[in-house]
Amino acid sequence: MSLTQEQLKRFNQEGYVVIRSALQDIDIEQVIQDYEEIIDKLARDLLAAGRISHLYENEPFETRLARICDEDEATYFASDQFLDVGHVRGKGTFNFMRNQRLLDLVESVIGPEISCSPMTHIRAKLPSDLGRGRSSNIVSWHQDAIFLHQEADQTFILTVWLPLCNTMEENGCLRIMPRIHKNRTVYWDNSLPNETAVTVPMKRGDVVFIHKLTPHSSGPNQTDAIRWSMDIRYQKQGTPSGRSFWPGFDARSRLKPDSETSYETWQDYWIIALEKYPKKVPRKNRPNKPLPYQGEM
Repeated sequence: MSLTQEQLKRFNQEGYVVIRSALQDIDIEQVIQDYEEIIDKLARDLLAAGRISHLYENEPFETRLARICDEDEATYFASDQFLDVGHVRGKGTFNFMRNQRLLDLVESVIGPEISCSPMTHIRAKLPSDLGRGRSSNIVSWHQDAIFLHQEADQTFILTVWLPLCNTMEENGCLRIMPRIHKNRTVYWDNSLPNETAVTVPMKRGDVVFIHKLTPHSSGPNQTDAIRWSMDIRYQKQGTPSGRSFWPGFDARSRLKPDSETSYETWQDYWIIALEKYPKKVPRKNRPNKPLPYQGEM
Protein backbone atom coordinates (compact mmCIF):
# COMPACT_ATOMS: atom_id res chain seq x y z
CA MET A 1 0.00 0.00 0.00
CA SER A 2 1.40 3.35 -1.08
CA LEU A 3 0.40 6.78 0.16
CA THR A 4 -2.52 8.22 -1.74
CA GLN A 5 -2.09 11.44 -3.69
CA GLU A 6 -4.19 13.17 -1.03
CA GLN A 7 -1.88 11.88 1.73
CA LEU A 8 1.22 13.00 -0.19
CA LYS A 9 -0.34 16.41 -0.72
CA ARG A 10 -1.08 16.70 2.98
CA PHE A 11 2.48 15.72 3.91
CA ASN A 12 3.91 18.33 1.54
CA GLN A 13 1.51 21.05 2.67
CA GLU A 14 1.27 20.37 6.39
CA GLY A 15 4.67 18.80 7.11
CA TYR A 16 3.09 15.62 8.48
CA VAL A 17 0.48 13.02 7.62
CA VAL A 18 -1.23 10.37 9.76
CA ILE A 19 -1.87 7.01 8.08
CA ARG A 20 -4.61 5.23 10.01
CA SER A 21 -4.52 1.42 10.42
CA ALA A 22 -1.33 1.19 8.36
CA LEU A 23 -0.01 -1.75 10.39
CA GLN A 24 -1.44 -4.92 11.85
CA ASP A 25 -1.06 -6.26 15.38
CA ILE A 26 1.21 -9.05 14.11
CA ASP A 27 3.63 -6.40 12.79
CA ILE A 28 3.91 -4.60 16.11
CA GLU A 29 3.87 -7.67 18.34
CA GLN A 30 7.33 -8.73 17.18
CA VAL A 31 8.75 -5.46 18.56
CA ILE A 32 6.86 -5.82 21.82
CA GLN A 33 8.11 -9.39 22.20
CA ASP A 34 11.73 -8.20 21.96
CA TYR A 35 11.14 -5.70 24.75
CA GLU A 36 9.12 -8.06 26.93
CA GLU A 37 12.17 -10.32 26.94
CA ILE A 38 14.49 -7.42 27.83
CA ILE A 39 12.22 -6.30 30.68
CA ASP A 40 11.88 -9.86 32.00
CA LYS A 41 15.66 -10.30 32.09
CA LEU A 42 16.02 -6.91 33.77
CA ALA A 43 13.48 -7.85 36.44
CA ARG A 44 15.23 -11.15 37.20
CA ASP A 45 18.64 -9.45 37.44
CA LEU A 46 17.30 -6.72 39.74
CA LEU A 47 15.49 -9.23 41.96
CA ALA A 48 18.67 -11.33 42.27
CA ALA A 49 20.58 -8.19 43.24
CA GLY A 50 18.00 -7.30 45.89
CA ARG A 51 17.03 -4.05 44.18
CA ILE A 52 13.35 -4.93 43.67
CA SER A 53 10.99 -7.07 45.74
CA HIS A 54 8.92 -8.68 42.96
CA LEU A 55 9.29 -9.83 39.36
CA TYR A 56 5.93 -8.29 38.46
CA GLU A 57 5.38 -11.19 36.06
CA ASN A 58 1.62 -10.70 36.06
CA GLU A 59 1.85 -7.07 34.98
CA PRO A 60 1.06 -6.40 31.31
CA PHE A 61 3.65 -4.90 28.97
CA GLU A 62 2.14 -1.43 29.45
CA THR A 63 2.82 -1.37 33.21
CA ARG A 64 5.55 -3.88 34.12
CA LEU A 65 8.53 -1.56 33.57
CA ALA A 66 6.73 1.22 35.46
CA ARG A 67 6.38 -1.01 38.53
CA ILE A 68 10.08 -1.91 38.32
CA CYS A 69 11.18 1.72 37.94
CA ASP A 70 9.04 2.77 40.89
CA GLU A 71 11.13 0.47 43.08
CA ASP A 72 14.53 1.04 41.48
CA GLU A 73 15.57 4.63 40.83
CA ALA A 74 18.66 3.72 38.81
CA THR A 75 16.53 1.81 36.30
CA TYR A 76 14.22 4.80 36.00
CA PHE A 77 17.05 7.10 34.96
CA ALA A 78 18.78 4.52 32.72
CA SER A 79 15.69 3.41 30.81
CA ASP A 80 16.36 5.51 27.69
CA GLN A 81 19.75 3.89 27.14
CA PHE A 82 19.08 0.23 27.89
CA LEU A 83 15.90 0.28 25.78
CA ASP A 84 17.55 1.86 22.76
CA VAL A 85 17.38 -0.13 19.53
CA GLY A 86 21.15 -0.28 19.01
CA HIS A 87 21.71 -1.72 22.47
CA VAL A 88 18.86 -4.24 22.36
CA ARG A 89 19.38 -5.27 18.71
CA GLY A 90 16.24 -7.42 18.71
CA LYS A 91 15.56 -9.50 15.63
CA GLY A 92 11.85 -8.73 15.74
CA THR A 93 12.60 -5.00 15.87
CA PHE A 94 15.00 -5.28 12.92
CA ASN A 95 12.40 -7.20 10.93
CA PHE A 96 9.84 -4.55 11.76
CA MET A 97 12.08 -1.77 10.41
CA ARG A 98 12.04 -3.75 7.14
CA ASN A 99 8.28 -4.39 7.29
CA GLN A 100 7.02 -4.42 3.72
CA ARG A 101 3.77 -2.59 4.47
CA LEU A 102 5.72 0.16 6.20
CA LEU A 103 8.39 0.38 3.49
CA ASP A 104 5.73 0.59 0.77
CA LEU A 105 4.46 3.75 2.47
CA VAL A 106 7.98 5.12 2.99
CA GLU A 107 8.82 4.48 -0.66
CA SER A 108 6.06 6.93 -1.63
CA VAL A 109 8.15 9.69 -0.05
CA ILE A 110 11.77 8.50 -0.19
CA GLY A 111 11.83 6.48 -3.39
CA PRO A 112 12.76 2.80 -3.91
CA GLU A 113 16.34 2.85 -2.51
CA ILE A 114 15.79 3.20 1.23
CA SER A 115 18.24 3.34 4.13
CA CYS A 116 17.19 3.15 7.76
CA SER A 117 19.00 5.66 9.96
CA PRO A 118 20.68 4.72 13.26
CA MET A 119 18.40 7.40 14.78
CA THR A 120 15.78 4.80 15.64
CA HIS A 121 14.37 4.61 19.14
CA ILE A 122 11.93 2.82 21.39
CA ARG A 123 10.41 5.30 23.84
CA ALA A 124 8.91 4.42 27.20
CA LYS A 125 7.12 7.56 28.41
CA LEU A 126 6.73 6.66 32.07
CA PRO A 127 3.85 7.96 34.20
CA SER A 128 4.54 11.53 35.30
CA ASP A 129 3.92 10.85 39.00
CA LEU A 130 6.13 7.78 39.03
CA GLY A 131 8.88 7.67 41.62
CA ARG A 132 7.77 10.55 43.78
CA GLY A 133 7.62 13.13 41.02
CA ARG A 134 11.13 12.77 39.65
CA SER A 135 10.12 13.73 36.12
CA SER A 136 7.10 14.80 34.12
CA ASN A 137 8.52 13.20 30.94
CA ILE A 138 7.45 16.17 28.85
CA VAL A 139 9.18 16.39 25.46
CA SER A 140 9.61 20.06 24.53
CA TRP A 141 9.00 21.50 21.08
CA HIS A 142 11.76 20.65 18.62
CA GLN A 143 12.60 19.84 15.01
CA ASP A 144 14.38 16.54 14.39
CA ALA A 145 16.85 18.45 12.19
CA ILE A 146 18.62 19.86 15.26
CA PHE A 147 19.84 16.41 16.34
CA LEU A 148 21.91 15.78 13.20
CA HIS A 149 25.60 16.29 12.61
CA GLN A 150 26.64 18.87 10.05
CA GLU A 151 27.11 16.48 7.11
CA ALA A 152 23.34 15.76 7.13
CA ASP A 153 22.12 19.35 7.52
CA GLN A 154 20.80 19.36 3.94
CA THR A 155 19.71 15.70 3.81
CA PHE A 156 16.01 14.91 3.62
CA ILE A 157 15.28 12.43 6.42
CA LEU A 158 11.77 11.18 7.09
CA THR A 159 10.65 10.55 10.66
CA VAL A 160 8.19 7.68 11.05
CA TRP A 161 6.54 7.74 14.49
CA LEU A 162 4.18 5.04 15.68
CA PRO A 163 2.56 4.10 18.99
CA LEU A 164 2.93 0.61 20.45
CA CYS A 165 -0.24 1.33 22.43
CA ASN A 166 -3.11 3.75 21.97
CA THR A 167 -2.06 7.36 22.61
CA MET A 168 -4.23 10.26 23.76
CA GLU A 169 -3.80 13.56 25.56
CA GLU A 170 -3.93 11.80 28.93
CA ASN A 171 -0.82 9.69 28.25
CA GLY A 172 1.13 12.31 26.31
CA CYS A 173 0.30 11.86 22.63
CA LEU A 174 2.11 13.83 19.95
CA ARG A 175 1.52 17.49 19.32
CA ILE A 176 2.53 18.91 15.94
CA MET A 177 2.98 22.43 14.58
CA PRO A 178 1.89 22.25 10.92
CA ARG A 179 3.32 24.13 7.95
CA ILE A 180 6.45 25.43 9.74
CA HIS A 181 8.56 23.29 7.37
CA LYS A 182 7.60 25.69 4.58
CA ASN A 183 9.82 28.33 6.22
CA ARG A 184 12.78 26.14 5.17
CA THR A 185 14.51 27.06 8.43
CA VAL A 186 16.24 25.05 11.14
CA TYR A 187 15.60 26.78 14.45
CA TRP A 188 18.79 25.79 16.22
CA ASP A 189 18.02 28.07 19.16
CA ASN A 190 14.44 26.72 19.36
CA SER A 191 13.04 30.19 18.60
CA LEU A 192 10.11 28.53 16.87
CA PRO A 193 7.28 30.61 15.41
CA ASN A 194 4.27 30.89 17.69
CA GLU A 195 1.82 28.94 15.56
CA THR A 196 -1.26 26.94 16.50
CA ALA A 197 -0.43 23.31 17.27
CA VAL A 198 -2.60 20.25 16.70
CA THR A 199 -2.97 17.30 19.05
CA VAL A 200 -2.56 13.92 17.33
CA PRO A 201 -4.14 11.01 19.24
CA MET A 202 -3.33 7.68 17.59
CA LYS A 203 -4.28 4.03 17.90
CA ARG A 204 -1.91 1.10 17.72
CA GLY A 205 -1.47 0.39 14.03
CA ASP A 206 -1.50 4.07 13.03
CA VAL A 207 1.65 5.73 11.71
CA VAL A 208 2.58 9.39 11.32
CA PHE A 209 5.17 10.70 8.84
CA ILE A 210 6.89 13.90 10.03
CA HIS A 211 9.15 16.21 8.02
CA LYS A 212 12.47 16.86 9.75
CA LEU A 213 11.64 20.60 9.85
CA THR A 214 8.21 20.08 11.45
CA PRO A 215 8.18 20.95 15.18
CA HIS A 216 6.58 18.42 17.49
CA SER A 217 6.36 17.72 21.21
CA SER A 218 4.45 15.63 23.73
CA GLY A 219 2.94 16.35 27.12
CA PRO A 220 3.12 14.44 30.40
CA ASN A 221 1.81 10.91 30.81
CA GLN A 222 -0.92 11.31 33.42
CA THR A 223 -1.97 7.66 33.46
CA ASP A 224 -0.54 4.72 35.42
CA ALA A 225 0.64 2.90 32.26
CA ILE A 226 3.63 3.53 30.01
CA ARG A 227 3.06 5.24 26.70
CA TRP A 228 5.25 3.07 24.46
CA SER A 229 6.23 4.35 21.02
CA MET A 230 8.82 3.90 18.30
CA ASP A 231 10.40 6.45 15.99
CA ILE A 232 12.32 5.41 12.90
CA ARG A 233 14.10 7.56 10.33
CA TYR A 234 14.45 6.67 6.67
CA GLN A 235 16.37 8.35 3.87
CA LYS A 236 17.67 7.75 0.36
CA GLN A 237 20.58 5.34 0.18
CA GLY A 238 23.92 7.08 -0.13
CA THR A 239 22.92 10.19 1.82
CA PRO A 240 24.52 11.00 5.21
CA SER A 241 22.54 10.03 8.31
CA GLY A 242 23.99 12.68 10.60
CA ARG A 243 25.06 9.87 12.95
CA SER A 244 28.01 8.42 11.05
CA PHE A 245 29.53 6.97 14.24
CA TRP A 246 26.60 4.51 14.48
CA PRO A 247 25.35 2.19 11.73
CA GLY A 248 22.29 2.56 9.57
CA PHE A 249 21.37 -0.15 7.10
CA ASP A 250 19.92 -0.66 3.64
CA ALA A 251 16.28 -1.55 4.25
CA ARG A 252 15.10 -1.82 0.63
CA SER A 253 16.65 -1.77 -2.81
CA ARG A 254 14.59 -2.29 -5.94
CA LEU A 255 17.76 -2.09 -8.05
CA LYS A 256 19.89 -4.51 -6.02
CA PRO A 257 17.74 -6.55 -3.62
CA ASP A 258 20.75 -8.69 -2.67
CA SER A 259 22.38 -5.59 -1.16
CA GLU A 260 19.74 -5.27 1.56
CA THR A 261 21.32 -5.63 4.99
CA SER A 262 20.79 -8.87 6.90
CA TYR A 263 19.97 -9.00 10.60
CA GLU A 264 23.31 -10.66 11.41
CA THR A 265 25.28 -7.96 9.59
CA TRP A 266 23.32 -5.14 11.24
CA GLN A 267 23.85 -6.72 14.65
CA ASP A 268 27.60 -7.01 14.07
CA TYR A 269 27.80 -3.39 12.89
CA TRP A 270 26.20 -2.21 16.14
CA ILE A 271 28.44 -4.35 18.36
CA ILE A 272 31.56 -2.94 16.69
CA ALA A 273 30.26 0.64 16.72
CA LEU A 274 29.29 0.60 20.40
CA GLU A 275 32.71 -0.70 21.38
CA LYS A 276 34.18 2.45 19.84
CA TYR A 277 31.35 4.89 20.56
CA PRO A 278 29.32 3.67 23.57
CA LYS A 279 27.62 7.06 23.82
CA LYS A 280 26.29 9.50 21.27
CA VAL A 281 28.98 11.78 19.86
CA PRO A 282 27.94 15.43 20.29
CA ARG A 283 27.93 17.75 17.30
CA LYS A 284 30.84 20.17 17.04
CA ASN A 285 30.20 23.88 16.49
CA ARG A 286 26.46 23.57 16.95
CA PRO A 287 24.72 26.69 15.57
CA ASN A 288 22.95 28.98 18.02
CA LYS A 289 20.63 30.80 15.63
CA PRO A 290 18.10 29.89 12.90
CA LEU A 291 19.70 28.88 9.61
CA PRO A 292 18.20 28.21 6.16
CA TYR A 293 17.58 24.67 4.98
CA GLN A 294 18.51 24.29 1.32
CA GLY A 295 18.10 20.54 0.92
CA GLU A 296 15.42 18.41 -0.66
CA MET A 297 11.93 18.87 0.75
